[in-house]
Amino acid sequence: MKRLLLIGVVLAVLAPSTANAAVPCRNKIYNDWYGDGKIASTYPIACYRDALKHVQPDAQVYSSLVDDIKSAMRGAIEREHGEKNVPVQIGRGLSSGVKGKTITLSKGKQTARNTSNTTTIDPVDRSSTVAVGKTSGGSGIPTPIIILGALAILLAAIGAAGSGVRYFKRRG
Repeated sequence: MKRLLLIGVVLAVLAPSTANAAVPCRNKIYNDWYGDGKIASTYPIACYRDALKHVQPDAQVYSSLVDDIKSAMRGAIEREHGEKNVPVQIGRGLSSGVKGKTITLSKGKQTARNTSNTTTIDPVDRSSTVAVGKTSGGSGIPTPIIILGALAILLAAIGAAGSGVRYFKRRG
């Protein structure tokens, strides 16, 4: 009976302390982004800085999370300085295309126009962006693969011809 009472007291003391453990605000930013690919520009600026410090390496390489956090942080800074036209959600979103919207550049900012509203978005830091050339739509075999395949076939044909020549010289 004493053991049961002791365990109950220990659990009662530990339970409230673990229940009140605060979630770091960087996790709120990550969860916000993972939901729809956009981040609210209403978090404290320290949260954005903390989130940038703790982004996982795979998210840095394979997603736009870092760029979206930086854009949302710029929006939060503008909001803090009294800017009224800062969008609440900033980011590229998870959709692959922008349907029904046109994007134009004006004075260093991107403006996305929809039929119902206009949203101004700070551009992403372009210094680390790689320029992408015109493609044929992503279908077909890449040219280097075709060239390497043709070279392999040519070398195999030359090798077969050499083997054939040796065979006929021995027989002949």
